[in-house]
Amino acid sequence: MSEWTPEKLTARVFEILRDELLEVGGDFSPQSNLVDAGLDSLAVTQLMLSIEESTGVWVDESLLTPENLECAETLAACVHEQLQQG
Repeated sequence: MSEWTPEKLTARVFEILRDELLEVGGDFSPQSNLVDAGLDSLAVTQLMLSIEESTGVWVDESLLTPENLECAETLAACVHEQLQQG
């Protein structure tokens, strides 16, 4: 889906995290550390399902590394790369 730019993906991932999965304050941003914000394995699973519903792409679990899960921006970049690969 070409309409999913890195910026739109970052906004969507951030929105899911902020509004649906994590209890965060006003200082939470797309660059905030997700583990520090309370992301756990259950939340990662829920996040991946929400991303798949939004984008139609499933991110392989092998890509869910600490580096890719560092913040909403890094995760969105990983998802965007998956989209580009088809």
